[in-house]
Amino acid sequence: MARHFLLLTVVLLTTGCGSDLIMHQDGALAVIPKRTSPSGHIVVETLLNGQGPFWFALDTGSTISVVYDRALQRSGIDPLPGIRVRVIGITGTGEFPVADVANISIGKETWENARVALLPDTELAAQQVDGILGIDFLQQYAIWYSQQDKVLRLYPTEVVAARSYNGWTSIILSELRVTHGDQVLFAFDTIIDGERIPTLFDLGATVNIMNTKAARRLNILMRKPEVGTKVTGAIGSAPVLAVLRVSRLRVNNKYWRNRIFLVGEFPIFEVFDIDKRPAIIAGTDFFRQSDFVVDFARKRLLVKAR
Repeated sequence: MARHFLLLTVVLLTTGCGSDLIMHQDGALAVIPKRTSPSGHIVVETLLNGQGPFWFALDTGSTISVVYDRALQRSGIDPLPGIRVRVIGITGTGEFPVADVANISIGKETWENARVALLPDTELAAQQVDGILGIDFLQQYAIWYSQQDKVLRLYPTEVVAARSYNGWTSIILSELRVTHGDQVLFAFDTIIDGERIPTLFDLGATVNIMNTKAARRLNILMRKPEVGTKVTGAIGSAPVLAVLRVSRLRVNNKYWRNRIFLVGEFPIFEVFDIDKRPAIIAGTDFFRQSDFVVDFARKRLLVKAR
């Protein structure tokens, strides 16, 4: 039986008492310059078996890391014969070959004997990056995404998990499981107009997404998108039915303003059995201009207060 993996990369086409968070003086394993790709992905320079550099996107919506065709060819990695995995994306699913990579290096950190999915370069998402670093890599660390310093910092999980920090909002991440599967991603609750809506935490998505159940529940005017507007994922694409601007929303005691959501019936909501109730996917646009730390060990998201 083929194993199932989640890959939710998408692009749009058309607090308590404690210490201060000064982690760059507190045991960082790696400090990696980051940039934002033209598609809006958070990307870092990566080496495959010493070859590169390649640009890989961070993706908390993917349970398996990915290498796209052009990076595969340049690095000399060979697919494993007869082994394929089923990859589930926001806009579709498919079966793809896998490969074992001797080492994937990001800054001073090296991930050895990494099994990755191999995807073609045919979709728009693949044309912007060379690969994806999924939760299978990311959860080995606590990860600080710094807007001000334009770097990504990787820490031992215990350094961050053992502490609380002043000036940061702590958001609990709950596990969101795939229906009829063992794959797990992370979610939090978003409050909009008094409605509590489960929200998938997906840095692989460059836009914010809302299903029609959520959009209809809110007393917010929707507008029609431009003709042909669609969301393109790692596998296929899906039409955008409406666009909605939320003037104010809340997560725990942290407020965000003026966030745009694309509304549609995307297959991924059914995968998590949340297609019959309001649901949201929070992409990189959700956290724009915010420093944040993903603490996988304590299942929390720390967001810098402004």
